[in-house]
Amino acid sequence: MWLRPFTNTHARGRPLPLRDLRLAVGFFAGCLILYVLGGPRVMGGDLPVWRAVLPVLVLCTATAFRSTVPLVAVAVGTLTVGVQMAAGGGLGPLLVYTDLLYAAALYGAPWLCRVLQYGTVAATVAATVALVLIGDRSEGVTSGVLIALVLISPVWTAVLIRNHKERADAERQRAAQIDRLAELDRKTVLQTERTRMARELHDLVANHLSAIAIHSSAVLSLTEAQREKDGTAGEDPVLQALSVIRENSVQGLAEMRRMVVLLRSDRGVADDWDRPQLNALGALVEQARPAADAAALTLHTDLPESFPEVSSVIEVTAYRIVQEALTNVLKHASAGRVRICCRAGAEQLTISVDSPLARPDGRARQRPVEQLMTGAGAGLAGMSERAALVGGSFDAGPDRTAPGRWRVRAALPLAQNP
Repeated sequence: MWLRPFTNTHARGRPLPLRDLRLAVGFFAGCLILYVLGGPRVMGGDLPVWRAVLPVLVLCTATAFRSTVPLVAVAVGTLTVGVQMAAGGGLGPLLVYTDLLYAAALYGAPWLCRVLQYGTVAATVAATVALVLIGDRSEGVTSGVLIALVLISPVWTAVLIRNHKERADAERQRAAQIDRLAELDRKTVLQTERTRMARELHDLVANHLSAIAIHSSAVLSLTEAQREKDGTAGEDPVLQALSVIRENSVQGLAEMRRMVVLLRSDRGVADDWDRPQLNALGALVEQARPAADAAALTLHTDLPESFPEVSSVIEVTAYRIVQEALTNVLKHASAGRVRICCRAGAEQLTISVDSPLARPDGRARQRPVEQLMTGAGAGLAGMSERAALVGGSFDAGPDRTAPGRWRVRAALPLAQNP
């Protein structure tokens, strides 16, 4: 506990770094090599071997703690070098001590770094002045330069590296803060745009759909009341068309309202917001059957009794592709048989809609829908984009195997990449 104020806060609680242990062993081996090559004077004067090696061993042991307890390590190193210099000095201990000063200035607390900066300069100046006063001036200045190399150089080198690291950390934090602010701005802009879109959908499209539903219901009610009053029996094609218009406008209005709620909320599109389901494809076809009968189209379905559980994105994509394909069939196909097929395999979901081609002269049928809604190719482009977004494939065009037929085919992968 008493070491806690003197330890490096970044390394607190960590085991000894392997790098420091290797450095300590390397220093000790290097000092032994200097002793063998240079003799006793290199290690500390004419001292016995054990007295020359012992300070080096203490300094290397302190080196093993250079980044975990830098204050303790430099204090032990200063005391050891002081005793060694008083006994005769030596090159090996000084080399190890310079690394302890470097590590203390780099890994120590800010106050320790400042103390070492000013302390080493003051010690160098004091030692140089003392040597000049008590000895030869030239030798004193030379010794002062050597002392500066031993004391000042490692400390100020560490200060430069420390300042660089602090600036780098500050820039990283600033970049992270800018990223967070940019993401917050992006979300704000996105939510604002979603709210604007929801408002436009609600004020414009939803109001028009509401008007269609209200007026068609009113016409149906008045017509039915008049037929009951007149005693007219039988089915009226006009009433059937009005009934289909009302049902589709009511359903479109409900989906529009769900879309408005989704746009005004902060949930993602992957959330369960009453999305279309594959099991509802049968109901979708049945809903289009009255309009198909009026256009002399016969709808045949080849759908499984139940679909396997797939992701919500695939489910919505498949439903919308079938819905758009049916819309195109009702708008453009000639009279005949339409086949809607959907197969779920082990790896992909296959959708195909086959219908009769329109006549080349463009007069397949004189339908009011065709007169009001001129195709611009947006439906095919939308289906292709939906399939591409989930990593699937889409193809639409004349069926080569069956002349006179138009085929829409989509293959959607069941396994979505993260």
